[in-house]
Order: sequence, then C-alpha cells, then structure tokens
Amino acid sequence: MTGSGSDQQGPGGKRVQAVVLSGGGASGAYEVGVLKALLSGSRPPLEPKVFAGTSIGCFNSTFMVSVWDAHGPSAIGVLEQFWLERLATTRGRLRESICRFRGNPLDLLDPWAYVPDPLRPLRLLAGDGFHLFFEALRRAAYLATGEGDLIARLTNLLDASALLATERWEEITANLDYASVRSSSRELCTVATNYQTGAAVYFTNKDMTDERGPLAVRASAAIPGILPAVMIGAAPHVDGGVVMNTPLTLAIQAQAKPTEVHMIYLDPAVGEIPMASLGSTIDTSYRQELIGWAKAINENIEAVRRINQSLLALERLRRSQAGRGIDFEAMGRDLHTARLRPLVVHRYHPTDDLAGGALGLLNFTREHIEKLITRGFHDGTHHDCREAKCVLLEESDTVSAGRGDQPSPSPAAGAGRAA
Repeated sequence: MTGSGSDQQGPGGKRVQAVVLSGGGASGAYEVGVLKALLSGSRPPLEPKVFAGTSIGCFNSTFMVSVWDAHGPSAIGVLEQFWLERLATTRGRLRESICRFRGNPLDLLDPWAYVPDPLRPLRLLAGDGFHLFFEALRRAAYLATGEGDLIARLTNLLDASALLATERWEEITANLDYASVRSSSRELCTVATNYQTGAAVYFTNKDMTDERGPLAVRASAAIPGILPAVMIGAAPHVDGGVVMNTPLTLAIQAQAKPTEVHMIYLDPAVGEIPMASLGSTIDTSYRQELIGWAKAINENIEAVRRINQSLLALERLRRSQAGRGIDFEAMGRDLHTARLRPLVVHRYHPTDDLAGGALGLLNFTREHIEKLITRGFHDGTHHDCREAKCVLLEESDTVSAGRGDQPSPSPAAGAGRAA
C-alpha cells in the first residue's frame, strides 16, 4: 500500500486507530474486503480501538466488536465467512435471501426452495397472501377515511417496504453475540435516526443489550421506503444514513480519542455515474442521496484538514521567535483548541457505483458478494494516499495534541501505508 500508515500518536504516546464503515446495503461486502486487506494483508496490520458504523456498516462494526476479543485481527475472516455463508444467497432465493419479495410466484419455480421442507414455499406464500391482504385492507380504509384530498391519499398508498419480508434479517441480527459487544475491549459507536423527530440516536457498547441490540442494528439499516421502520420504545427509527451515512464524527468523538482513522465508505464519485437514459423516480432519488452523502463526507474531511492546519500553525507560532510572550494556554481556551488534536484520515471508497442502482443495495447473491469482497481487498491492498486524498500531517512538523499531551511526530510523507 502506497503512502498510508502513520506514526501519529495519541495520549500517552500511543497511536490510536479507528475504523469507520458507511451504509450501502449489500455493498457492505466491499468493506469486508478492504478490512481484510488492512487487517491481514498489510504490515503492520491495523489494530483499531474504535469501530464506528452506519446501516450495513453498523452491522459490520457490531459483528467485528463481538468477535474481536476472541479472534483479534482474524475476526475479519470470521466476518467474511459470515457474509458468504449467512448473508449471501447461496441455495435459492426463497430459502436464503436476507430480504425477499412477498408473494413472488417465481420462488415456487426454485427447486432449492423445497429443500429440506417441501411445504415451506406454500406456507410462506399463504402467509404472504394474508399479510398483503390485510395490508391492502388497511390502506383501502385509509383511502376511504384518511385526511387530505384524494390525490394525496392515493400517493400515500405506495409503500415498497410492505412487499419485503425481513424475517431472516431479524433472525441474523438477533443472534449476534451482544454480551461480547458489551464486554469488548473495542469501542463501538453506531447511529440510527429517530424518524419522528429527525434526531440522530447513538448506540455504544453498553446499549447493546440482548433486547435492544438487535433493534439498534436493524434500525440503523432500515432504509426508508425500502425496509420497515423499527420501533425502539414508542418511536419509529430508520437508517442512520439519513443523518450520518459515514459516521466520521462518531469516531473522532470516541472515548478512545483516535489519532488515525481508516474510513471505508461506499459513496461513488457522482460524476463517474452515467445519467440514466430514461429518468425514473427511483433513479432520481438514488442519485440525490449519493450527492448528499458525498457532499457531507467531503465537508467533514475538509473540516479535519482545517483543524490540522490550525493546530499546526499554532504549534509553529509557539516555537517561533514571534511566539515569545504569548499566553498559549489562554489562546487555546479562547479558540477552543483544548479538545482538538491532529488527525490522520485514510479514505477508501470506490469511484464507480458498486450497487448498480438503488435496487442493487438488496443484491445479496453470492456471486455479487464474492465480487465485492475481492474488489475491496484489491482496493485496500493497492491503496494510495495521494490518489485517495487522505488527510496526512506534514512530514517535518511536530504537532501538540492540544490537551497537555506530549507532542507527537506527524507521519512521514509516503510513510503512510493505508493501515
């Protein structure tokens, strides 16, 4: 890996690393591939103290924290195996799909759907029929008695999430080892969105009880309009990506005080995505989301650069002749720099759209998952900080962490192997 790793150190002279994982549905397999490169294919391997994630990145982060103390960096192998054997569709759409369309008659044509229980497809089809029938009744009642004009009521009848069955996803999230998350030596930071208030809701290790943990993971990944909202308490919660698709801020604010962040996010370069030849509501909404996510993360990255530059300028002033006689402690209080520290941020993300459109977020076929893991491993292995525009500290400067810590050397240019 070219131009990555860092000698940047945190409190007590130790480098503290964090991993940030974004949302992106099935494209979360790409995150697995990059992590595999960073944890096993690099020298020295990554040793993250913090995992921060949103949506499918929340699932990946929670899983890694749950198995890290037992497996160490080899936890990524456990996660990869889980994706290939449990999340990927391997033995038929009906039997293994993490999300399936209710009442899909094509499922009856899948031979694997009848193994080992020949009656299961018929039972599921009957259950789906009842679900869709009562959902149709509920919406018909709304159409007849709801508020607003007829056009508004007709528009509100459309809900794709009613067509998706998510019982397998619920089973998977319920069976994660939340006791190990609560006792883990790794810090977990995840986010969901309170759909009623629009506020971000944060979850850490202690919040991951056996009852609340599965709800937090499912809520963080509940893509509005595609997956149903998750009730936590009395409020519906949806995808954390609504407010923070790439939770860099959560990692920065973690108790471990990271000095080096490895951010794996799935937002493609918007300009690299060709415009659809035929416009559609789904394509338009998806592109709009990508633009918003790219704008937010680029603003966060630039904010980190500005903070680094400001801390560097203060340190240079402190060491110069012009700085003699200046009360830097008072200046730090006035400028609120006491809680700031120089930060290295390594960026890993594809330039093209891995999902191939909005519906690709639900493409969990094994072939697609294997391709994404391989692609992520390649990109992580061949990462170049200059090309990726990572945030690196300048080679010749020593920057104080700004909290009374000992000054720590910045990474040498080119010393940063993205891990």
